[in-house]
Amino acid sequence: MKRLFALASTTAALAAVGLTAHAAPTPESRIGEPAPGSYMAQRAAIPAAQVAAARAAADRDTRLLERPILRVPFRCHETWSGASRSGHSPSYYSLDFNWGSGSDDLGKPVKTSAAGTVIISSYDAGGYGNYIRIAHGDGWHTLYAHLQSRGVAAGARVSDNQQIGRVGSTGNSSGPHLHYEQIKDGVVVAAKFGQSNWATYPGPANYTRIADC
Repeated sequence: MKRLFALASTTAALAAVGLTAHAAPTPESRIGEPAPGSYMAQRAAIPAAQVAAARAAADRDTRLLERPILRVPFRCHETWSGASRSGHSPSYYSLDFNWGSGSDDLGKPVKTSAAGTVIISSYDAGGYGNYIRIAHGDGWHTLYAHLQSRGVAAGARVSDNQQIGRVGSTGNSSGPHLHYEQIKDGVVVAAKFGQSNWATYPGPANYTRIADC
């Protein structure tokens, strides 16, 4: 399900939805499976029937233009490389974002993809580490993980482009990066940024936020 986000779109088309794209560097490597019993491991074990139903619902929302508009989760005009891989937990449709290499990413601000309500702000040992999950309505959520720090608590209302934490390497992580998910009815689905630009899987591809800054 590899769809176009970056290089095959024209600059004008991307600008219309507030995004730009660039040639992508190789992302940082990641380590293996999450610890048994971790929240990440539980989410990786969702039954196939539930996964299929949620992805069908996501396709329906997309087709009917009922999917929320979600933006790249970083400051405007910063270019980040996003990628996935076979066996990526909890889903191939999760994205790992890097801005630089080594410790370059550590402490970089993480922003909301859209306004919503924080439903989880917690620590997942052996899995997500510090992570935040935000509800955007109609079963749509975003999740931000391996954070160095969390700046919002469960129950908080957050605005679009609000800083909610900083990039880290907590939990099941081999180096600083942001693990990011778009979720429908509890299941990770292919990420879409802006009105019509899909993430490239497995990537890497580069992403820059230039709207809702």
